[in-house]
Amino acid sequence: MKRLLALLFIVVLVVSGMACSKSTQGDSQNTAGTPAGAKKMLYVKRGEGTNDPFVMKHFEKLGYFVIDMADNVFKAERANGFGVVYVSPTVNSARIDAELGRSQVPVVYAKPQVASVVSLTGLLDYGQLDAATTVQIKDNKHPLAAGLKGQVAVYKNGGKIGYAIPGKEAVTIVTAPGDDKKAAVFAYEKGAKNINNEPVPARQVFFYLSAGEEMNQTDEGLKLLDAAVNWAAQNGKK
Repeated sequence: MKRLLALLFIVVLVVSGMACSKSTQGDSQNTAGTPAGAKKMLYVKRGEGTNDPFVMKHFEKLGYFVIDMADNVFKAERANGFGVVYVSPTVNSARIDAELGRSQVPVVYAKPQVASVVSLTGLLDYGQLDAATTVQIKDNKHPLAAGLKGQVAVYKNGGKIGYAIPGKEAVTIVTAPGDDKKAAVFAYEKGAKNINNEPVPARQVFFYLSAGEEMNQTDEGLKLLDAAVNWAAQNGKK
């Protein structure tokens, strides 16, 4: 009997140890936050009732592990530990921390007002095109052009396309048709100076997508969006 009890005790210890080991591994994976091979993205948005889930799913298909955060709780330091931040056009720009522009984490801004908040463009140097469907590729050799050339239809139906006027050290990739001053996609390389003459510590990209137009994008529009996020996340790495 004693021998049987001892054997049962050993079995319990082994099973218990295996369970603890499995639980610890699971906690470690949750703490890391990113499945193997995926890039970690912080997606900043307004809240529920928007098309943000559609865009987040799209980014997940690109291989990103997406964690969303409401703009009313977001602070620049919350970006630490992520590979890239995407600021949705649904955010309230007044809630976005200006310190995000000084973050070591690359950021894609899909809202002109926020581009102004973080000093990528001037105080009033932004706006939107109404009932528009096309943009003009200005620099087709840059990775942000996604291999596209000339005038490109980015929306299936007429919609709102955001634009801004970048600083002199930014590179302009996409513009409004017939107006090269209105940049629909532009970027600051890591180390380039923003409009306040401050070097940006990580890649910063402005993207034209407006709230409500997420599902209006053409395949070409999605290619440009993918290029914006992927280029930013690379952050100057070879």
